[in-house]
Amino acid sequence: MNEPVKRGRKKKLDKLTSEDYKQITAWSGDGLSESQIAVLLGCSLSTIAREKRSNDKFDTAIKKGRYKAVQLVANKVFQNAMEGKETSAIFFLKNRDPKNWNDIQQVNHNLDLAGILSNANSRILDVRPDEPGEQLNLQDARERTEANARTNAQDDQDEYIDNSDGASS
Repeated sequence: MNEPVKRGRKKKLDKLTSEDYKQITAWSGDGLSESQIAVLLGCSLSTIAREKRSNDKFDTAIKKGRYKAVQLVANKVFQNAMEGKETSAIFFLKNRDPKNWNDIQQVNHNLDLAGILSNANSRILDVRPDEPGEQLNLQDARERTEANARTNAQDDQDEYIDNSDGASS
């Protein structure tokens, strides 16, 4: 009797050997991307992604290679830092203790813009004449400005007191 023919695509990665997994780990450790590994295995990137989800051994092989490579580089950076190689020492410190070895420093500034503008307005000399054709000299303008500033300050204080009284009742 004839057996029914199975339809659909053949799995390209269903028969990986322990040597294949070692090779995948080595490729990953050498810095190859998943798309490069897919080319070497003769499959697509989506097959790699699907295999990682469904095959823990495959996923572990890729992760193990990456972790091993990171460990080797980290150890070399640490050795270089301990040997006094400045660039490696800086890199090591920035990554291991970023709170204390960061290039970017955050500075928070709080500005009282209302106070700044009020202060600036109080220093503007009022040289407008009260009457058309009247001439003001600089001293008169200063005195008028200071008087206006005192009046405005008193008005602000009175308004603050009025608002405070209203808030407590």
